[in-house]
Amino acid sequence: MENKEELIQEFTYYLRAERELSDNTVKAYRRDLSLFLDNFNKKLDDINRDDIIEYIENLRDSDYSSTTIARKMSSLRMFFRFYIGEGIIEESPMSNVESPRAKRKLPNILTFDEVESLLNSVDGNSSFSLRDRAMLEVIYGCGLRVSELLNLHKEDIFFKEDFIRIKGKGSKERIVPLGSKAKEALMEYITIARPELDKKDSPVLFLTRSGRKLSRMGFWKRFQQYLAKSGTGKEVTPHTLRHSFATHLLERGANL
Repeated sequence: MENKEELIQEFTYYLRAERELSDNTVKAYRRDLSLFLDNFNKKLDDINRDDIIEYIENLRDSDYSSTTIARKMSSLRMFFRFYIGEGIIEESPMSNVESPRAKRKLPNILTFDEVESLLNSVDGNSSFSLRDRAMLEVIYGCGLRVSELLNLHKEDIFFKEDFIRIKGKGSKERIVPLGSKAKEALMEYITIARPELDKKDSPVLFLTRSGRKLSRMGFWKRFQQYLAKSGTGKEVTPHTLRHSFATHLLERGANL
């Protein structure tokens, strides 16, 4: 076959000069390609789909993870595309070869008792305690994203009908049921605490001390404080509450 080092070196020039990839990335490509070409005593245009599949199986037998194999396949796809463009080969042996899917890591969730501990960690009756308790009850009880929670307006809450209106991604709206605990916490916040914070007649539901919309960072800091106070010992994010909400619904027989 063609000189392996020359093939890799020519491709490396392309990665650096035209794709402007970092040295570490280029080194990773070189390692992947060297390992691959060591397996075949063939010209580049003689390598076929069966060779690729055999190579994938060899990687699996060598206990490479599916994530690593997928990355090596990505290297090969770019390598063969480059040499098609150079006129060295006519078609890629990677055509119609699916890379192994990397296993998706299951999201970390809190148990029902851990969520209860988190919600109960907000004590006191200050304006901020009432606000924070309402936020945590709503983000969990309604399965919201942080941005959806913080973008809520007063007019999005329908206490009589027991639902809230969410303005999600792409200006799409959806209606979400408002559970009894979230409703109770919201009513307490709106009637007692919010009038003390609303210094500018803001339409936004959850406000800061100065009457402005609470930021993501502001919510994050408060969330971390309550998480530490709850004693769960888990490293989770506000989005964990959304996954926990969905999991708890399924565990209690909700339809997917």
